[in-house]
Amino acid sequence: MDNEKTIGDEIAVDDSLSSDNATIDTPKPSSDAKSMLWKAAIGVAVVIIIGILAFPLFNRSPEVPVNDPAAALSEATDEELPPTDDPLPTEDNTAEGQFRLGNQFYEAGQLNKAVEAYQKAIALDPEYQGAYANLGVTYYQQQKFELAASQYEKALELNPQDGEVAYNLGALYLQQALTEGPSPDNDLLAKAVVQLQHALEISPDLAEPHFTLGVAYFFLEDKDKATEAFENYLARGSDPQAQQEAQNYLQQLNQ
Repeated sequence: MDNEKTIGDEIAVDDSLSSDNATIDTPKPSSDAKSMLWKAAIGVAVVIIIGILAFPLFNRSPEVPVNDPAAALSEATDEELPPTDDPLPTEDNTAEGQFRLGNQFYEAGQLNKAVEAYQKAIALDPEYQGAYANLGVTYYQQQKFELAASQYEKALELNPQDGEVAYNLGALYLQQALTEGPSPDNDLLAKAVVQLQHALEISPDLAEPHFTLGVAYFFLEDKDKATEAFENYLARGSDPQAQQEAQNYLQQLNQ
């Protein structure tokens, strides 16, 4: 993913979604029962990969006038900062200050405090798109998927052309479809497809929606569209784990 990010402002995908936790043996199916087991195993694997491919959200400040001295100062001090165990800075009671404080709480693993800071940023500036987006990421990490979806939706209302947030919302719908019931939810799968297609309409150069679309089509049992989506991801995507899983899906689809 060719995104410009700063560690101090970036919202990173949780370490629990790392490749170290994603080793899953997927047996070759030789019967309907084994096929269902394979689908269950690959469903677990893909939930991990959805988290890995989700876009981390970085500093998205409100629009400022050109040549604004405050903007120049912000750019001059926006240097990469490594994670630290030092005490977090004192509260800055501005929308931008609360947004940055929320990011630092998130990086420190203090998710409840991050939520509070983002909410304060939104209270101070109800048009602060980045605060809604990062609040959505935080709720996602807390497994509060409905709340996460509502924040992504609000962020898209404020900036309908944000392809990364549009993708995150579609990936979230897919994760809900695969994890919130004993079997995949077809309504949520269809909702994920619509949202992921929209993300590609906004940002056609993104690779990640192709993989996630492939998964949605796979569980919707649309073999042709799933095959096309996974092949598109293999032609564009660079994440090695996602590429391997795409190959696994294609192997199953071609049997």
